[in-house]
Amino acid sequence: MPDIDMKQESIMNKVVIKDEAVPFVARGGRVFSRQVLIASPGIEDGETVQIVDRDGHPLSTAYVYITT
Repeated sequence: MPDIDMKQESIMNKVVIKDEAVPFVARGGRVFSRQVLIASPGIEDGETVQIVDRDGHPLSTAYVYITT
């Protein structure tokens, strides 16, 4: 598990993604659920989140679309 501090350092919730997904997301690619390692609790559909790597480096922001 990544050693990321998920406390609210910013207004946005965070989503930590797998290392394999970092290059794609950094170039503007989409994040899919299978690429997520950990996420801030309470993220809701339509919310904007910050996408970070395992070291906490920001990569992008994204809108959350939750489907069932």
